[in-house]
Amino acid sequence: MTEERKNSLIPLAIGAVALLTCGGMIAAGVAMLRQSRGATPADDLARRLAAIHDMPVTAPDCGAVFGREQPVVVLVLGQSNAANHADPVPPSAAPVPLMPVLHLGGCGLAGAPVPGATGTGGSLWPAVNQALGGRWRGHPIVWSVIAVEGSSIAEWTAPEGALRGYWQTQLDRIKGTRWPVAAVLWQQGEADARDRTAMADYRDALAALKAGMAARGVDAPWWIARSTWCPPHDGGQIREAVRELIAIPGSGFRAGPDTDVLGAPLRNGCHFNVDGTVRAAALWAEILKPAADGKD
Repeated sequence: MTEERKNSLIPLAIGAVALLTCGGMIAAGVAMLRQSRGATPADDLARRLAAIHDMPVTAPDCGAVFGREQPVVVLVLGQSNAANHADPVPPSAAPVPLMPVLHLGGCGLAGAPVPGATGTGGSLWPAVNQALGGRWRGHPIVWSVIAVEGSSIAEWTAPEGALRGYWQTQLDRIKGTRWPVAAVLWQQGEADARDRTAMADYRDALAALKAGMAARGVDAPWWIARSTWCPPHDGGQIREAVRELIAIPGSGFRAGPDTDVLGAPLRNGCHFNVDGTVRAAALWAEILKPAADGKD
């Protein structure tokens, strides 16, 4: 091959390499796009479930608190505002005592972040426990929290869903302790306000969730918070569903606090800031105290 012919092929070779390189980059980009499109809601839920906070290995055992007394379980269910997504309490604040927490069959003394919930920040429940004196109708309270950020009512009730499997396992572990569940606290609704879940759909799904848990051995009264505040989404449909459930005679649903009254000054985005956490805990304690004292 002549030198002239070789030189004439060089630009073609360079162009071919560039085309192959560009084609490879495009193919890689398409693969990444397909991969991102292939990420399903189930994948996202699995990620959130994997982020649930475990019991610290250094947590003191509950036995020292209970002594020979029979504890009762207060079961918390919901999404991020029931979990550990509030702003953490600053080190300069007065410490809130640790509380007994039952998680996956083990009982330890813990504070925020509370085991059984997503997030690594603050939580309502240690302050609620403190306000109730850690007692429910003469028995020490042990808290069990199942709270997953962004969880919708559909994820809680899906027959073969990962969240349903998780809460079923948790309820079985509670049943194994032989400690009765005295109350169920439901703090959820922002995800369904976002998803524009219809009032009747939310109402029926929450009633079905309660029935499913009763079939699993948890037949305690439910206190339902009005918890939908996350602008720009409108939670009116969810609030109306809660109102209807509470109004049904013998439904087993009771009015929890209206935490939607805690607006932007008490929030960091959709979640409570430190002052908002204090206020939300006070609202819960005010609602629960008559029942905890046996005066409801």
